[in-house]
Amino acid sequence: MKIVALGDTHGRDKWKDIAAKELESSDKIVFIGDYFDTHDDVTPEQQLSNFNEIIEYKKANMDKVILLIGNHDFHYLSGINESYSGFQYGWSKQFNVVLEAALAEGLMQMCYVYDKYVFTHAGVTNTWCITHKVNRLPNKIENSINELFNTNKYAFYFQMGQNYSQSGNDITQSPIWVRIPSLFNDGVDGFTFIVGHSTLKELTITDRLIGIDTLGTTGEYLVIKDEKIIAEKL
Repeated sequence: MKIVALGDTHGRDKWKDIAAKELESSDKIVFIGDYFDTHDDVTPEQQLSNFNEIIEYKKANMDKVILLIGNHDFHYLSGINESYSGFQYGWSKQFNVVLEAALAEGLMQMCYVYDKYVFTHAGVTNTWCITHKVNRLPNKIENSINELFNTNKYAFYFQMGQNYSQSGNDITQSPIWVRIPSLFNDGVDGFTFIVGHSTLKELTITDRLIGIDTLGTTGEYLVIKDEKIIAEKL
């Protein structure tokens, strides 16, 4: 089994080169979310075009490509009355249309699990799971999180905890918001979490979690192959 995981894209098109290199030899290619709201000089038009290309890539490789949802996608969804840093009001309707269409076609999800590896945008804490009655068993957690998203999107809102962290560093936070220190403290036992969300100077590998939000820094992405974990680079 070979899984390739890419960090937050934020309108960047580096994924194309990675996909070209890895598609044929990979069993799964996982996008960790945050397709919108740039940290670089990427125009809204480019962000929209890039997302549409990612959607077409998914459609062409339905069983191989996994598209996860990040907080910078979530705040453009219908009925979500929250907006986070970088929210683009002038383009929110256009972004909403393409995101809602992708959800309606079943092209995006909150969680993907393979073996001990849990892929979400930010990670999964015990506290959040208990609050929202998420089943934490290895063979249940993926479907439980994805079904919760389908039935109660409010469970994924920004949820302030005792740290009163404006950046989401609380164990109460959802899989699109929790930060790495809180995930270390309260991540669901028995899993290794593959996460983006927190920009890193280099791809970081630990037994507890693997941080992959590095497309905008080192350009690294993650490869899991035959139980080996590799920080790969073009």
